[in-house]
Amino acid sequence: MSSSCAASVRIGGIISAEHAVQTTDGTPQKSELVILPQLEWRSANGIDVTAIGRIRADGQNHLEPGEPDQAAVNAWSRRAFLGAHTEVELREFYLEAYPFGTYLKLGKQQIVWGQTDGLKVLDRVNPQRYREFILEDFESSRIPLWAAKWEFSLDTILNKDWDGQLILIPDQTYHEVPAAGASYAPTSPELMVTPPAGTVITGYTFEKPGRVLADADAGLQLSSRLHGWDLTVNYLYHYADTPVMRLYQENGGMRIHGSYERTHTIGGSASNAFGDFTLRSEMGYTTDRHSQTNTLTENNGVVRGGELSYALGVDWMGLSDTLVSAQLIQSWFDRKGVSATRDTIETDATLLIERTFLNEVLTLRNLLIHDIDSGDGLLSAELTYDYLANLELRIEANMFYGSQYGRYGQFDARDRLLVGFEYGF
Repeated sequence: MSSSCAASVRIGGIISAEHAVQTTDGTPQKSELVILPQLEWRSANGIDVTAIGRIRADGQNHLEPGEPDQAAVNAWSRRAFLGAHTEVELREFYLEAYPFGTYLKLGKQQIVWGQTDGLKVLDRVNPQRYREFILEDFESSRIPLWAAKWEFSLDTILNKDWDGQLILIPDQTYHEVPAAGASYAPTSPELMVTPPAGTVITGYTFEKPGRVLADADAGLQLSSRLHGWDLTVNYLYHYADTPVMRLYQENGGMRIHGSYERTHTIGGSASNAFGDFTLRSEMGYTTDRHSQTNTLTENNGVVRGGELSYALGVDWMGLSDTLVSAQLIQSWFDRKGVSATRDTIETDATLLIERTFLNEVLTLRNLLIHDIDSGDGLLSAELTYDYLANLELRIEANMFYGSQYGRYGQFDARDRLLVGFEYGF
């Protein structure tokens, strides 16, 4: 670290390693070394710059075999691959300034709306990389985007005790889903196109928005604290991060065409503490959602409708060093009476139990996500040990269960045991 009266520079980062083995057959799933170098430049005039990179080497190469085509990722945001086992990525690179008492953040960044555990209701600003399905924490699996974020207070403008956040995202990057052959490549009919048996696929075409400003996403969040409640109101005008896959009859077979569709998401959140309990809620309505139909020759295999999603959660900290958190997450999809691969109503329940021991040196975290409709789910148990102030040891077990057609049960053969460490410098 070096500094002067004009500016200061800090160089640091994190080194981590993880090895995961599938418990079903003993196959190694990943042997990964990750380096996250970070540079922070702080100036005396209030303009700061942060850069975070990621170098990841995986000796197994089962999560993303070969080199992914990154077709869903903007050219500015893509990873560079050094062979099939190593990637280099600029994770975040942003400038922070404070003009006229406001806060401005420009550059590649993560923008987090919503705080549900394990699943997302309002956290739809940044797309996600599903190389490990939903086992990777959101901080690592979110794909940072080139964006502008401006935060300001409405108190001086409208004499209202509300804060505002405006975002503009000219980065056309969307969810990255593992290709066939990867450990967590989706096979559930709800998550992929399954043409009728015997259908000849004549080709596959794909189109992605590419106009920097005309295809940009934009959003507004208002937040306040009223009578003990933390409230937000959210609006996002965006392209849905999952492509719509349509089928067209062609030359005696079917051609699959993927494209991204504009939509509006409006919603909000509320939370409040009552003694040992904290109540949380989120709700969002998306105007144009798409689902595959069961009869793929009808409407080109797609039904469009609005989707209402909400989450109700309660956190309890009535025991020393213990957190118990339960959530009910439900979505309602207006499928217009058409038979589709997803139900009209989908309901998930989550239960998180976390306890610390030895003055918070040892932490045990258990998370259950259960799909009430299909009866499948995911159970994760994690034990971390802060061996030193900057060294954490970790062991984790992930178990999927349920039908092969379910969102979680499709990975029933991917149960795994993981060991690793994380060192900060």
